[in-house]
Amino acid sequence: MKTEKFTDKDRKLVIGELERIQKVKLISVKASKKLYLDENGLPFLIFGGGGNWHGITARGINELDNYQKEGAFVIAKKYKTKIDINVGSLSTFCANQNKLVATKGGGFQFHCIATEDGLFIEEIPDLYCNKVSEIYFPNHKKDLSRLKEISKIINIEVKDDTPLTHSDIEAKLILIGSYLNYRTYTPDRGKQSIYGTLGDLCSEKEAPKESIPKISIDKVKEIDVIWFDEEGYPTHAFEVEHSTDITKGLLRLYQIHKLRIKLYIIAEEDMRTKFNKEINANPFSKIREEYIYKNYQELDEFFESVKHFTKVQEKFLRRAAI
Repeated sequence: MKTEKFTDKDRKLVIGELERIQKVKLISVKASKKLYLDENGLPFLIFGGGGNWHGITARGINELDNYQKEGAFVIAKKYKTKIDINVGSLSTFCANQNKLVATKGGGFQFHCIATEDGLFIEEIPDLYCNKVSEIYFPNHKKDLSRLKEISKIINIEVKDDTPLTHSDIEAKLILIGSYLNYRTYTPDRGKQSIYGTLGDLCSEKEAPKESIPKISIDKVKEIDVIWFDEEGYPTHAFEVEHSTDITKGLLRLYQIHKLRIKLYIIAEEDMRTKFNKEINANPFSKIREEYIYKNYQELDEFFESVKHFTKVQEKFLRRAAI
């Protein structure tokens, strides 16, 4: 997988943004490209790149021993359209340096796993880096070309007494996500709904792989409907339990919970009791706060609000007749 190269220009952008956020001036230590100090001697260890692996030399590790204060451990993750700046505890990194992967050259490596609001270090689970800022590149533009097409489909008239199928509910989730400018995917591409074939409604023919750890890709592909951000990172996962066992849906979501995305069960209201019972049992109890239950009425309200907005938006933006 091709990753975005992190240039000196990118590093200057990151340094400038950190200085703006922290209201400090950062000075490089001995011409280092990774270690910086502010006016108070607080160290900033800064890594940048488009990949998930980062490295540091043995000399770099030894240099950190000169600074006993807490500092900032920074990962600048570069994408095609932006750079995410993620910050965690430098002292946690230093205290766990023995857990890093040793290289043949005497240095060390570590693996980052991105989440919706930051990233964590696989070798040091206690080290979580919160996303504190995003730097968008000047030529960045969102692709809004599909919105008009999606709005037409959303506004297809459906009789109130039309019984909804599993595929119809998936279609609503796909259409909402697409209109909100998420990239959308379902493994049920060939299934038919009242809004059309699910595969035609999705923006993606295949689940985006560029921002997902390899170990999680196959599990992500099993989720009924999943929304991705523009860089291909999964943000919302939906399991529709229309006539199936809710436990299986919870398990599929559980298998991707380390991605730290929003996990939804969509079902009839009378399934809520079963849901509450299941999430208090193993293994789901470990992450029960991460599960979100929404019934069909709540989904319909969301869908209708999007439908209403598409009409208001079209009316407002329509050119008046002369």
